[in-house]
Amino acid sequence: MNKTKMLALASLAAALCVIVMALGSLVEILDLSLAILAGLIVAIMAQEYGDRWGWAVFAVAGLLSLLLPEKSAGIAFLLFCGWYPIVQKKLHLLKPFLCRLVKEVLFNAVLALDLFLSVKILGAESRWILAATVVLGNVCFVFYDLLLDRFLLWYIIKLRDRLGFHKRRK
Repeated sequence: MNKTKMLALASLAAALCVIVMALGSLVEILDLSLAILAGLIVAIMAQEYGDRWGWAVFAVAGLLSLLLPEKSAGIAFLLFCGWYPIVQKKLHLLKPFLCRLVKEVLFNAVLALDLFLSVKILGAESRWILAATVVLGNVCFVFYDLLLDRFLLWYIIKLRDRLGFHKRRK
């Protein structure tokens, strides 16, 4: 596929990511779920056309998501949900124990940054809420990681042929 067509496809994928996150602006309770869904779009781009195009879609969608009226979906996408599907593919090359360890360290580093910003910017100071966020965040991350693995497997086995991406790839 030539560069013009790839750029157009990546632009459409980034626009779709922003539209999905904009829905999170309309229904605020869905902001994290829709940021995860936008990350799945990035995962498909990285799977089909390489990490370079996945990173491009992430960067454009992440910057545009900051223009949305409600920024929580965009911030979740920028902090973790957008780039993790690309990185996860590389982490699976490590041995299983090391892979799990690196994933947990990455997630907890991002969570620490998020909590630090929450305390400094929003003034959230309840230690119980911060502790519950860490515990529940780690539990949810394990499920998210499993969801991402299963989604990509389902995509490759069932959905890829229907969409015809692998035929157009070369």
